[in-house]
Amino acid sequence: MPMLTPSQVHLDQPLTNLTLAYLQDESNFIAGKVFPMVDVDKQSNKYYIYDRANFNRSGERKALAPRTRPERVGMSVSNSNYFADVYGLATDFDEQTLANEDAALDIRSAGASMLMHNMLIDREKDWVTNFFSTGVWTTEWDGDTNASATGTDVVHWDDYTNSTPIVDVTNARRTMQLASGGFKPNTMVVGKAVRDSLINNPDILARLNGVLPSLTRHWLLTLSWLKSLKSRTSIAWKL
Repeated sequence: MPMLTPSQVHLDQPLTNLTLAYLQDESNFIAGKVFPMVDVDKQSNKYYIYDRANFNRSGERKALAPRTRPERVGMSVSNSNYFADVYGLATDFDEQTLANEDAALDIRSAGASMLMHNMLIDREKDWVTNFFSTGVWTTEWDGDTNASATGTDVVHWDDYTNSTPIVDVTNARRTMQLASGGFKPNTMVVGKAVRDSLINNPDILARLNGVLPSLTRHWLLTLSWLKSLKSRTSIAWKL
């Protein structure tokens, strides 16, 4: 006598409460966080630039005798231009495919997420090429495996015996602040491996020992130096 089997009484169907997709957390992307964003009304235009030297003069004041005029100084402005490129990416679905879609899927929503994610990746790669590459900035400080590195080379921060990350960052910040007319850097971008080395570096831990123990190491590190710690091995800037 034939008997029913489990496979005969059930036809496999997609789960309605589980679908797998692979998307990075959008908070991992930093291209839109490092520099201030400027909204514009037109795709192209110009903008004014005040001469920095005009605002950082010294030695031009003079002692005034009665009824004499003070020394006159002036200022100058120049201009530059911008062009905001518009980028796009699209996908499409035909009506028959949409009508035949299983209830567990929402391919239009998934398609939108895919497109936005691809655009974020492209923007991140563009940012790395334009601002996070060797030769982009006027001054560069590089990591060195040599324990006696000097000048613009610093000992790799995962060398927990010889590295001095607090001194290195303090020197870099001071150098930039003095060269830029007093503007103090408030953001540092490092790679994930560098960030992990920093929060476990004895130099950092010793400085923060016993300070606000309820805070995580990440926030303690952030409070120590800078307003924002983002994701590289070398420190670079442009003046």
